[in-house]
Amino acid sequence: MIDSNAILMMLNSLDSSKSALKSTIDKFIRLGIKIVNETEEFQEELELYDDKIYHIYIKDIDYNIWLKKIGRLVAYNNSYYEENSEELDVIHFFVTKTTMKNVITRKIQADDAFMRGLIKIRGHLSDAMCAKNLLSLFFRYMDYIAYNSD
Repeated sequence: MIDSNAILMMLNSLDSSKSALKSTIDKFIRLGIKIVNETEEFQEELELYDDKIYHIYIKDIDYNIWLKKIGRLVAYNNSYYEENSEELDVIHFFVTKTTMKNVITRKIQADDAFMRGLIKIRGHLSDAMCAKNLLSLFFRYMDYIAYNSD
């Protein structure tokens, strides 16, 4: 079981230094991947979408997040993603650390941040909509774990 205190501590440490912020985001994403890959409902949702690589680049701290969705599973890498032998489409999101923190802490919704120009996208808008749907589902699980476990 995922510890709700660990989630809350991670969210609280998003205001730390650049290197600590990278480490916190890395831990947060690894925890998210664990939730995604262990939750049957989430895996069923993943099957509805095309296989794809999602790249999030946090510009002001020069940090890359690469998420690869294949079938019912998601893999993560924070450097350059391995050679794309599956020839998957890649969608790129460009954000600042402030926008990333605000999306993670739900001070702003990802689609609202996009509409305000805080998130730039290179790729198909339909792929961004799929990412938004998966992010919404992820946050529902994260909230449930953070606030309903012992």
